[in-house]
Amino acid sequence: MNIVNTNVPALVAQNVLRKTSQDMDKAMGSLSTGKRINSGADDPGGLMVATRLKSSSITNRQAAQNANEATSMLQYFSENGRTIIDILMEMKQIAIRAATDSYNPADRVGLDEAFNMLGKEWARIAAGGQWNGGAAGMNTYTNSFAVRLDGGTTPITMTFKSWDPTNNTANQNVTEATVAISDDNNLRTDRAWGFDQVLNDLQSPPIANQKSNSHIQSITAANNAVAKLDATIASATMELAQFGTYIKRLEFAANNATSGAIETDRAYSKIVDADYAQATTELTRTQIITQAATAMLAQANQLPQIILKLLQ
Repeated sequence: MNIVNTNVPALVAQNVLRKTSQDMDKAMGSLSTGKRINSGADDPGGLMVATRLKSSSITNRQAAQNANEATSMLQYFSENGRTIIDILMEMKQIAIRAATDSYNPADRVGLDEAFNMLGKEWARIAAGGQWNGGAAGMNTYTNSFAVRLDGGTTPITMTFKSWDPTNNTANQNVTEATVAISDDNNLRTDRAWGFDQVLNDLQSPPIANQKSNSHIQSITAANNAVAKLDATIASATMELAQFGTYIKRLEFAANNATSGAIETDRAYSKIVDADYAQATTELTRTQIITQAATAMLAQANQLPQIILKLLQ
């Protein structure tokens, strides 16, 4: 039937072009962005799952970063700690020399000077062992240094003892000192170290400010210092070992978090990323249909011309 007011074939062709244009836009959008989902309308359910996966991936990657940063801090502390232990070893060697009868009082004063300089360097390294502007320090005790490693609310916590030789708070320092500084010829291994030279030395006549509370200017003090240094070295080494266990745990945590991030990224990619083979096929299909529908629309628009011929 030839009609003029309602050109149904043209309307059908126009509707096909409209739908095909939408499909073509979607295919071109996927190819342009590399993503299958570019808006909530593309796949509402998939978008929700993908968002949760992306959030989990970000959490895991930051957890790995947190663990790596804490590991770097512990490695820094470990290097300083090893240096301090080397200093303690050198101090022990000097104390053994001072405990020998072949040295006179003046010689021991000279050895004591070297002993005190090493002790002060120990204190300086401990005080200067600050991480990130004081976020943590080797001369400060803490039992709650927290590292966030997942999306939960409970971080792991670490305990760091103070490497300050003057610290005498029980269970808070690497020397295991519980007694305040005093000149007792190093008799008590649980007494804090003090290297400030504020006492008169043991020479005759004595010189002011030439002896510290932890001196080795006598054979007795030197012998006692050896035992005290052995105790300090053992305790400091235990703290280094503790650093090592923390580092190992953080390395495992970083590896696990990285693996988790990779797997969630893999799942996220399967949902969100475009399949280029499928997208290009869809684009080709829509282009062919668009061309065909355009041709048919042109043909449909020619149909009313037949009626004009009937009127002539």
